[in-house]
Amino acid sequence: MNGIFPLRTVCFKGFGMEKNIRIRAAGFCLNENNELLLVNHVKNGKSYWLLPGGGVDFGETVQDALKREFQEEVSIKLKKIYNQVLMHDTIYPGKTRHILNVYFRVESFKKENIRVNSEAVLKDAEYVNMEKFRKIIFYPDLKNVILNQWKRGFKENLGYVFAKFK
Repeated sequence: MNGIFPLRTVCFKGFGMEKNIRIRAAGFCLNENNELLLVNHVKNGKSYWLLPGGGVDFGETVQDALKREFQEEVSIKLKKIYNQVLMHDTIYPGKTRHILNVYFRVESFKKENIRVNSEAVLKDAEYVNMEKFRKIIFYPDLKNVILNQWKRGFKENLGYVFAKFK
């Protein structure tokens, strides 16, 4: 299947417990100044930055979820979704939560104004340069991988990348 496989929430049952793997689609969106769009979350008193994106709903394609999440989080309509850049698992300590993250290079329409949705955890969004990106708290812990791909315009598909939970 040319390295492409169907993604969906996978449910495992056994030992009296039901466990789900959540699929999260996110995008690398650069502006004309080569700055990367990030969203700021504040949860449990902790502030950190993520790429815009979110969960894939049942019956929704990963690409459709990505378009929806960009509109919901930052009020930006995507012009184009390009290549998949990478994917990785986030498995919480104690295996209490499991997320499969899938990242794409995306392009928004020029001159779109960022308007942050008033979600409880979503506080801000902005385009950041590489210098600022190096200094912020960013999850998942893939800063070096992202910086290397950023220098290449996010045009390569790295496939699966190991990411340690922090």
